[in-house]
Amino acid sequence: MDLIIFFATFVFALFGEVSGQSSCASTWGQCGGSNFNGATCCVSGATCSVLNPYYSQCVPSTQKVSGSSSTGSTSSTGSTGATISSTISTSNQGVTTTSTYTTSTSYSTGTATQPEYPSANASSCGSWELVDNVCCPYYCLSNNESESCTSGCTGGCGSPPSSMCKSGTMWGEQSTVGSDEDWHYSRSTHFGLTSGGACGFGLYGLCTKGSVTASWTDPMLGSTCDAFCTAYPLLCQDPSNVTLRGNFAAPNGDYYTQFWPSLSAASSGDPDNYLSCGECFELIRTKADGTDYAVGEDGYTDPIYLEIVDSCPCDANSKWCCGSGADHCGEIDFKYGCPLPEDSHHMDLSDIAMGRLQGNGSLADGVIPTRYRRVPCPKPGNAYVWLRDGGGAYYFALSVVNTNGVGSVTAVEVKSAGQSSWVALDHDPNYTSSRPQERYGAWVLPQGAGPFSLPIGIRVTSPDGQQIVNEGAITTFTAPTGSVAGFYYIDLGVQFT
Repeated sequence: MDLIIFFATFVFALFGEVSGQSSCASTWGQCGGSNFNGATCCVSGATCSVLNPYYSQCVPSTQKVSGSSSTGSTSSTGSTGATISSTISTSNQGVTTTSTYTTSTSYSTGTATQPEYPSANASSCGSWELVDNVCCPYYCLSNNESESCTSGCTGGCGSPPSSMCKSGTMWGEQSTVGSDEDWHYSRSTHFGLTSGGACGFGLYGLCTKGSVTASWTDPMLGSTCDAFCTAYPLLCQDPSNVTLRGNFAAPNGDYYTQFWPSLSAASSGDPDNYLSCGECFELIRTKADGTDYAVGEDGYTDPIYLEIVDSCPCDANSKWCCGSGADHCGEIDFKYGCPLPEDSHHMDLSDIAMGRLQGNGSLADGVIPTRYRRVPCPKPGNAYVWLRDGGGAYYFALSVVNTNGVGSVTAVEVKSAGQSSWVALDHDPNYTSSRPQERYGAWVLPQGAGPFSLPIGIRVTSPDGQQIVNEGAITTFTAPTGSVAGFYYIDLGVQFT
């Protein structure tokens, strides 16, 4: 029989054991369904559950049913006692299972202490200064428009505090996000069009189609975005009543690089090990004095939503991105320009976002006053992974994109076909420790962890404790016909709430 994949609601119904049968189906095996002639009982510790008229599956009995639901949502209690809400989809041969678990796990915040940075050579900093083993800007203290220090400087040369150039030392973690987050005053510059930035998102977030502004949003990409949006139309689609695609941001590098050396930190109750890639913000252009334009007033543009796909490192952009009280900008005169308010960070924007805020794609103003706030990410459809070219049984790299809710990801795990254990991926280790704000956001298979057999399962965890699972996500390392060369995205079939 051809493989038929059913994405169905997780409706539980209890079946008694069938007497006289010599063997029962194993956990997660098929135990019933139209025209099914196999065992209709389950091994000890599992219960036969009806997913649809054609397929029933042996589900671990530790996931006890509290009641069936026509909407596909159930509550159960796992072996750890954590409350779990589950939605499961499965194939009729048990190859692909996708599920979403929302656990009651609560993370503590602000408990990690940034360890001392390893010794570094000053030559790794180029024209910047090595301060506490990290590269920091080195500029003229008497000229707050300078980005370097030359022999002509009359006020002496100096650097900002090293905390501005490290990771996770200024901005606290935010493992949840609500609809009533605080507003912050800031200013925004723009940095062009780039394929994915340091988060490693590729063309996701950059390409936007089907809007009146499409004629000016993709001038540097042209047919590449056309092909991408044809292959992955959902990843070019805006949420309802929100302008999002093409709008991406790079906040202060210290905000972006909220990671810690130990990737096991989250499992011990401390989530301070993740990049802020994928988080979302609402951004409004204000007047020079920080007040809002009235709707219809000359200068008014609609608010936009942004997604973080990059960082603005202090050591590479000292004029704008060193944080409150330490940035070195002097060519603007509006109220919230320089220095930044203490509770705000700088927002470097894509040209697309800046063009929308200035109107009709204009980039005439290189820097504008803004106000922003964190918002839950309104992502249409499912989460995806961008699987890099050249992957195989012993090594592969990926990024998780289009994640709803909090937006960022704390952990990515993979599982080889036929295996029961999950292997945690590492953030790409190929970065310079003296420039922690420039770390790349991809996830890679740890050295020596292979080989992995197809299909490979993927499990992703968000900062608020949710997990999404696809037991057979990667079925091939070769991009299918129709995908854009180098940009192979896989639909995980599930999404965070």
